[in-house]
Amino acid sequence: MATIFDVAKLAQTSKSTVSRVVSGHGYVSAPVRKRVLAAMHQVNYVPNQLARQLKAQRTKTIGFLVNEYAPVMGDLINYFTQIAQSDGYRVNMYQTTNAADELHVLNQLMTHELDAVYIAVRHNRWDKIEPYTKYGPIATWQRIDSNEIYSSYIDHYPLYLQILTYLVNQGYTRIGHVLNNKRASNTQARLHAIAAFKRKYPQIDQEWQQAHQHQQHAGEQAALTWLQTPNPPQVVVLYADYVAAEFIATLRLHGKRVPEDCRVFGFDNSEFGRLMAITTVDAQLQGQAQNAYTYLINRIQQTSRPYQQLTPRLIFRSSC
Repeated sequence: MATIFDVAKLAQTSKSTVSRVVSGHGYVSAPVRKRVLAAMHQVNYVPNQLARQLKAQRTKTIGFLVNEYAPVMGDLINYFTQIAQSDGYRVNMYQTTNAADELHVLNQLMTHELDAVYIAVRHNRWDKIEPYTKYGPIATWQRIDSNEIYSSYIDHYPLYLQILTYLVNQGYTRIGHVLNNKRASNTQARLHAIAAFKRKYPQIDQEWQQAHQHQQHAGEQAALTWLQTPNPPQVVVLYADYVAAEFIATLRLHGKRVPEDCRVFGFDNSEFGRLMAITTVDAQLQGQAQNAYTYLINRIQQTSRPYQQLTPRLIFRSSC
């Protein structure tokens, strides 16, 4: 097992400097701190005092990592924060725009400045993130099958198939899709559903597909493309209610009617969906936040709080 002397030697510094980095007390320059953290990670060093005094050293603080703001992300943050605060825990928000930012926050698990971390959207590979779980529990909103990192995801594959089956049963033969980043796990699940649906219903035209990296202006851009498309799809399924709301607003700005000229199906049952009367999917966002927090607190406090059983459902409103 690596010792503090191994870390000091690898980081080319003193034992006392490593101790200051571990405890968080006393000045250490940023370059030296970075070397010490890298050395700790490289030799798999777990400070003895963290193991001996874990209970006493709890900060009752959870780090919440996001890469950008989107309305559904705001809902998730609100749910998670409210649950944690009602339990006496603080939630520190970190906007991580790159892999280095993310690792900087994860290093705070190593030095016990945070008790746990929730990653809404990641930048690093999972195999680089997973070793940090030896310092504190990690949960994520993204899909991952791991014994070390808890994922509160909802499988979008059966949900998307359910949407498409409903639409074909309503008699629609031209279905369009507005998707998020194609590398994202939820988008991959939706693409698999589209492919499976195509094999079962080859007569249904699903060729109209748009992909957008970010939510901002995605609905507007998709609507402008729809307006320029000869014989556009009768119904468009969009990956978020906010995007669907912007899609509807842009169509109406150009004199089109929803659902008369184009039917719209959203996703996530956000406040935008309720205000704009968008047919959508309730993906049980509050339950996802609750289960993620339950996992983290169970690991922190060595308890066995129960998880909620999540049952997503379609919600029908006037847009489709």
